[in-house]
Amino acid sequence: MKKLIILLPFCLMFLFCACWPKYKPHRVVIEDDFIEVEFGRKMSRELLDSIAQAVGKKGISLSYPDLFYDGDVLSKIKIQVIDGREVGQATYNFVYKGKPFGFRINHRPGAQIPMVIGELQ
Repeated sequence: MKKLIILLPFCLMFLFCACWPKYKPHRVVIEDDFIEVEFGRKMSRELLDSIAQAVGKKGISLSYPDLFYDGDVLSKIKIQVIDGREVGQATYNFVYKGKPFGFRINHRPGAQIPMVIGELQ
């Protein structure tokens, strides 16, 4: 019985740490003919604006018509991406889904789908 009492705090600590939400980090890849941005919950407005400026230098217009924060955590985002004559937009409510959300622009030779917006595979 004494061993169980000693192990109980460790078991509770393990369960508490295992259930603590871990936010997926954002990811940004900007190359000459390929751009991919995956948004994450811990992105500040300043970071989002800097990403829009960076892709703007590649001729891509990125805007955020709707952003909602729950404290300092992004809870909902709506993006609009314009690449030449192609326009796309998507909205995402951050819940713990397995698929990343963002956009991909692929102008590499042989690319079959030049623009993807929303849940990325």
